[in-house]
Amino acid sequence: MRKTEKKEKTLEKNTPQKQEGCFFSWGKLVEMKNNRDQFFAGDGFKRVRILDIDGKTKNIHMVCELGRKTWPLHFDKLEEIHDKIHSGEINLIPYEIDRLMPTWGNFITGLFKFLGCGKD
Repeated sequence: MRKTEKKEKTLEKNTPQKQEGCFFSWGKLVEMKNNRDQFFAGDGFKRVRILDIDGKTKNIHMVCELGRKTWPLHFDKLEEIHDKIHSGEINLIPYEIDRLMPTWGNFITGLFKFLGCGKD
């Protein structure tokens, strides 16, 4: 095997790839808000939906079935976590996401599972 073939294979392994069934994007989040789509949080018990999206600041507010509104979640941070999940740096479990974004692990895990991330 030539050296260039080895380099190409290692680049393919190390390059983060979006999984087949993953639908994460800003447009999809806006669509979910407009359709009032509900999803389960990472624990599988609470139903959550996107309550409000600010297009200028790219902040997202969610609300659980009890009516509690979250503080703003910035899309750039959400995108960063999404990339880390697909690159394999972290697993799609609330505990690991909480280490990067305290108190958001359960909601973000549920959102990404709803959008098809982490399915093997």
